[in-house]
Amino acid sequence: MSFIIGEIVKAQGVRGEVKIRPYTDDPARYGQLRTVSVGGCPMKIRGVNVRGGFVYIAFEGVNTRNDAEVLVGRTVEIDRSQAKTPEPGEFFVADLLGCGVYLSDGSYIGVLSDIENYGSADIFTVKGGRTVRFPHLARLGLSYDEKARSVTLDAAAFAEVCCYED
Repeated sequence: MSFIIGEIVKAQGVRGEVKIRPYTDDPARYGQLRTVSVGGCPMKIRGVNVRGGFVYIAFEGVNTRNDAEVLVGRTVEIDRSQAKTPEPGEFFVADLLGCGVYLSDGSYIGVLSDIENYGSADIFTVKGGRTVRFPHLARLGLSYDEKARSVTLDAAAFAEVCCYED
């Protein structure tokens, strides 16, 4: 299984470097990688620089701005074996997608279909009888059960922050 860890947003400079929007909470970890997959193709990394919330990478074989322009819009992925092991209470977004979502009172909401980030909090989308969205906030008390493939949230907090689509 592979994880998308970023997206190439532009070519940077004239020597083939690319600017990446990281999808990880620790962009410095890019510096530990030697190879990644870009748009499904394995690529060796020859240099990494992290600044201003972005990651700048030089790949072997990508030596000009024109070479880098071809990569814009492609995702950067790693094999799960390259990912760090989550700490207790942490999780991978990929593991949550497809999980059943329940409330602490036993109510079933639906299946977690998407998680997006707009800067301040991850926004979860659950599809069931109706589509509902909510921010991932600590007060929701998100509990992830890997074996049951389920997520449980505090019912009272959920009622305060959820937004149903019509």
